[in-house]
Amino acid sequence: RRMLREAALTLGYYAVPLILTILIESGAAYLCGLKKEEQHALLLCNLLTNPLLNLILYAKHYATGTGVSLPAVLLLEAAVVLGEGFLLRQLCGKQRRYFALSLLFNTLSYGTGLLLAAMLF
Repeated sequence: RRMLREAALTLGYYAVPLILTILIESGAAYLCGLKKEEQHALLLCNLLTNPLLNLILYAKHYATGTGVSLPAVLLLEAAVVLGEGFLLRQLCGKQRRYFALSLLFNTLSYGTGLLLAAMLF
């Protein structure tokens, strides 16, 4: 039972942020007028970067019993913004400012996550 509970908690640890990120960033992409292909590329980026980021955060917490400092989280988020901006540019071409859009989308999803965490915890 304990292992099943821990597996469910771990799944939730990854699934909830990923689902929220996809919902928030997809909505923002739609409102910004991104084409279907660009929205699909953004989804692919989120499927790559969000679980990786959360794996790093989870591994740090698991290994040390402490969370990651705010400067470290912001550095990791900056890496996500750069990585997603680069991937979007490679997948979709140079017709948009994908780094700026990545910064906007990630700021929205990270900020929403902070608000939800403050309200729930």
